[in-house]
Amino acid sequence: MCVDSWPTFSTAICYHQNQIGSNFKEINEKYSIFSKNQNSLRSLLTDDKLKWRDGLEFEVANHHSQIVREIASLRGFHVEEDGGYYSYINYSPEKLIMSEKTSTLATSTLNESHAELVVQQLPYGGSDEINRVKAYIRHLPNRCVVDEKGHPVSWVLTDEFHCLRMAYTQPKYRRKGHVGHLRFTLVQQKISEGLPVFCQIHKDNAASISMMSKAGFTRGVETTYLMVKAEG
Repeated sequence: MCVDSWPTFSTAICYHQNQIGSNFKEINEKYSIFSKNQNSLRSLLTDDKLKWRDGLEFEVANHHSQIVREIASLRGFHVEEDGGYYSYINYSPEKLIMSEKTSTLATSTLNESHAELVVQQLPYGGSDEINRVKAYIRHLPNRCVVDEKGHPVSWVLTDEFHCLRMAYTQPKYRRKGHVGHLRFTLVQQKISEGLPVFCQIHKDNAASISMMSKAGFTRGVETTYLMVKAEG
């Protein structure tokens, strides 16, 4: 983690850094930005400690995203954006309320052969995303619901920051409480490990927003994901 001052600070940049022997060497480095001061944020983003490179990803509050784009441009990069997400945080997970699953289908876990299926439902894709999803499946908790033939029909993954992500249910199997049940299972695991309970939901996903609000989650700021790409 990089901060603008210590022990009190107004800006923090948290990151997973790939190192020799890291379980996440398949994943591009990702920076999650928290800031109350745009001047200190700009200063940290231009500091030599932050190594700008092709494939670097930022997770940042929407109102700070323009600063990242400006500095990326000054460094000779362009930025691809995937925005419109809100953080939903549960500050009292022990009081979590989830709707009951109304299906008899079995719960299981994804394996790496399911990565392409997951990526097909994302608004972005490509080989980098396949590798990312494979790493999430290989190293981090996930849950899925499978049909009678053992094929996944609903799933929820977690990322390197322990955020619940990439939830999806195939249309035929919706309105059965699958995602809620899977999220609840993963949340219970997080509670037992002393980890925070939060997720990212796109602002157009009314069903998930309603479900998480009823479960006691509080909406945070709008979040944008920015992928740094080399010019040309």
